[in-house]
Amino acid sequence: MTTSSIPSYTLRANLTPYQKITTTCIIGGIWGFMSGSRQGAKRSSLQYLAEHAHVLPKTKEQWYFYHKQKNYKVTLGAIRTGLPYSAKMGALCFLYSGLETTFDFIRKENDFINSFIAGFMSGAIVSGIYRLPKQSTRYAIMIGAGVGLMTGGLQDIIRYKQGQRIWYLEGNKFSN
Repeated sequence: MTTSSIPSYTLRANLTPYQKITTTCIIGGIWGFMSGSRQGAKRSSLQYLAEHAHVLPKTKEQWYFYHKQKNYKVTLGAIRTGLPYSAKMGALCFLYSGLETTFDFIRKENDFINSFIAGFMSGAIVSGIYRLPKQSTRYAIMIGAGVGLMTGGLQDIIRYKQGQRIWYLEGNKFSN
C-alpha cells in the first residue's frame, strides 16, 4: 500500500499508524533502558561500596579484583533495573501512541488536539494504575498533557512546512 492511497489523517510524521506506534515504542523502550540502567548502575555501585567499605583492598592485586567484582555487580544492577524501566516506558509510549491514533481515526484529523487529549488521558491512566496521590496525579496529567501538546504542535509545524493542510490555519471555513 503506497503512502498516497492512505488517508492523510492517518499519517503522523509521514509514518503509518503501525510504523508510528512501533517506532515510538522502540525509542521509548531504549530511552527507558538507558535511564533505568544509569539509575541501577549508580545504586549498585554505592551498595557495593557500602558493603565492602569495612575491608578495602591493600595490594594492587586486591584492588584489581575489587574493581572487577564491582564492575560485574554494577553491570548486573544496571540490567536488572534497566529492563523493567524499558518495559514500562515502552508500554507508556504504546498507550500514548495508541490513544493518539485512535483519536485520529475518530476525528478524521491529526492535529495537536488529539495529541493533547492522548497525553492527558495517558497521565490520568498511569496515575490511576499507580494510585498516585492527588498532587502527583495532577502533576502526571500536566506532564502528559504538556508532552502531548508539544509533540502535536511540533507535528503540526512539520506538516505546515511540508505544505499539508492544517484545518485551524485555513481561516473561517464555516462562512459562506
